[in-house]
Amino acid sequence: MEKVGCYIHIPFCHKKCYYCDFCAYMNVENRIDNYINNLTREIELYQDKLCVDIDSIYLGGGTPSYIDSKYIESIVKTLHNFNLDNLKEFTIECNPNSINKDKLLLYNDLGINRISLGVQSFDDKVLRSIGRDHSSEIAISDIELIRNTGFDNLSFDLMLNLPNQDYKSIKNDLNIVKSISPEHISWYSLIVEEGSRFYTLNKKGKLNLMDDDIEVDIFDELIENLDQIGLKRYEISNFAKKGFESYHNKKYWEGNGYIAFGMSAAGYLGNYRYNNTKNFIHYNNMINKNKLPIENIEIIESQEKEIEYIIFKLREISGINLKAFKDKFGVDFIDKYKDEINQFIDLDYFIIDDNFRFSKKGMDLSNQFLSLII
Repeated sequence: MEKVGCYIHIPFCHKKCYYCDFCAYMNVENRIDNYINNLTREIELYQDKLCVDIDSIYLGGGTPSYIDSKYIESIVKTLHNFNLDNLKEFTIECNPNSINKDKLLLYNDLGINRISLGVQSFDDKVLRSIGRDHSSEIAISDIELIRNTGFDNLSFDLMLNLPNQDYKSIKNDLNIVKSISPEHISWYSLIVEEGSRFYTLNKKGKLNLMDDDIEVDIFDELIENLDQIGLKRYEISNFAKKGFESYHNKKYWEGNGYIAFGMSAAGYLGNYRYNNTKNFIHYNNMINKNKLPIENIEIIESQEKEIEYIIFKLREISGINLKAFKDKFGVDFIDKYKDEINQFIDLDYFIIDDNFRFSKKGMDLSNQFLSLII
């Protein structure tokens, strides 16, 4: 039986952050009950059509921990109609200020074994400037609560290049990370996405961001310091202690299959990628007609699949295993892309042995090479 990942989207938040362009809504509590009913029905519709083995689950959003835990319980109970015997990782996204002891204990009882906490910064001034509704004190208190309720696989997100963020602020974030010692951390650079509040501010020249060269230097220092406490960089923006790399995210990077439920969720099965509708009314109407709420289906041809694989694998520090690539696509990577490789071969961009991967220099400038591949 095929092993696939499972992504479930919960589109509700207490407050939408200024950088967010995701399918997330605030002040629509009246929609939650109906949405969860539709979501569980969508899962049941897939159970009638698919015979798969789910080995990773990711509850994302939005803020899944914002909604009442009875809804999370309902979702998980419905999922058990699939085969979950080989479930390796079950993650729920939480935000500080949206969890409590009872919620966490129930999550644990439901088999959730990984918490991904959206911290973003431990600097209150920075948090206010990006529209977060928690303080550094609340984040640290909630991390302690997560530990005390039995979770030994904690990941949290931090961000670089935020308004009002400087070297001193980031250094403070790093020191707090060292004191907490999470199993996993994602430390992303801000991307100003169209549809976000920051996008509008940036177009008006009102978003004061960090110089690119300064950001690169700071990130290099972060990599070195995280490595010293056992958080090894395994992907461009992700760091983990040994054995705590995100199993679910690796499915995306390996080009493996995953099913997806909920508004705006995107799945990938066989040669097909699909996206669900982002509209509450459309989602409700399609479920009520016993139809899958899919808005778009795309056939992924072999060459496109190969290019996506290259892009994702080269985001990982381990890069592309050359034998695995040939087994998967029937061609020799070095031979097929020799012209593109030769343009950079004398610039120390690559490390080539059993794998083809970027050097530290190459990782910083990876887009120059990947633009030739795409």
